[in-house]
Amino acid sequence: MREVRDDVRRWFSEGACVALAQVTKTWGSSPRVPGSVMAIAGDGRLSGSVSGGCIEGAVAQVAMECATGRLSSLEKFHASTRRAQEVGLSCGGNIEVFVNALDEALFAFEDALLTADGAYLRLTAVEAVEPVFEGICADSLPDADALEGATPLSGMSLIVADAATAQAALEALAPGCRERLAVIEAASDGSVLAIVPLEAARNAGAAEHIARAAAAAWDRPLTESAGHVIEGPVDWFFARVSSKPQIICIGGVHIAMRLCEIAHVLGFRTVVIDPRRVFATGERFPGVDELVHAWPQEAFKSIPLTSSTAVCALTYDPKIDVPALSAALKSPAFYIGSLGRTTTQLSRYRALVEAGHSDDEIDRIFGPIGLDLRGREPAEIALSVMAEITAVRHGSPYALTTMLESARKAEAEKSAKA
Repeated sequence: MREVRDDVRRWFSEGACVALAQVTKTWGSSPRVPGSVMAIAGDGRLSGSVSGGCIEGAVAQVAMECATGRLSSLEKFHASTRRAQEVGLSCGGNIEVFVNALDEALFAFEDALLTADGAYLRLTAVEAVEPVFEGICADSLPDADALEGATPLSGMSLIVADAATAQAALEALAPGCRERLAVIEAASDGSVLAIVPLEAARNAGAAEHIARAAAAAWDRPLTESAGHVIEGPVDWFFARVSSKPQIICIGGVHIAMRLCEIAHVLGFRTVVIDPRRVFATGERFPGVDELVHAWPQEAFKSIPLTSSTAVCALTYDPKIDVPALSAALKSPAFYIGSLGRTTTQLSRYRALVEAGHSDDEIDRIFGPIGLDLRGREPAEIALSVMAEITAVRHGSPYALTTMLESARKAEAEKSAKA
């Protein structure tokens, strides 16, 4: 959603109707993953993508109708069907895209969450499904009249977040916008809230199903960035939006300058920490989000290292790099990298052991930092570092080198020469 929010905000400010298309299922070689989005204004303007370009036109046509008519539609493109071939789905994959009118107040709430860098789920009722009654006593089944009277939920969208994050985002909204949203508790202790357009929450029985669906999606493992839960009986699709990833460069060196540029393009928040003011300057880092002139151990007192953080020690100066690596090892940072050849990794390893870190802890550090792309220029090294960060972040099967492995290799080489 981050990639389309600016366009959607502008379109709504112009008075346009907007629809949101979400990839909800893929098979085979489909170009975009579930959770990918494309926003479409009622006049046909596009932002984002749900494919490599092959089905955008067909989806946009449906989306314009949904935007102006406040409708929803589940579009299915299977490579073997005539429709997929007509629109150009030639990659051999299969893709389902759900399109619905985007509620302006709900978007404003999601926009506030993104501004605050809060984690949340977007939950959408994409399709009615047949109830599964196997193993259930017949006496407990709902009667036909009750089923016929159930309120259809398909097409409904809502946002699920922890209570503190949701309340803060609600308070950031204009009063008129806030009044168009309803708050439903998705956890018995009130720790998780579902935010839904007010008119949808008023439908008979909707609140109970919303609460159950929201709770079921929220409880799914954090490793699931997107998926489905059944409640209602409706197939609900959820897309997880995590805090914006952050990269922290220790040292305002030339590699860090290029690394911040690449990271910015990939959507990372960029931070450069260096006590040497001559290196960490606005001239050298014009687009960085935060420049900190402090020793790393002091800087980390005010800069949280989260599970969305990558830390890169780039100075070659042990007085700066070692405290940074030590602090990172005490955090849930998903990536920690150390610049330097194997002999440098050995000296860093020994310093960290002396600081009280175990081999298991030190094995979290990647070093020499970056994939071995054989590049030598600062921009090439930065590219290799960002490639390794990307590989770690997405669980790539690439064989990556750790500081522990490099230290043992350097020790073995020294022993062989002795």
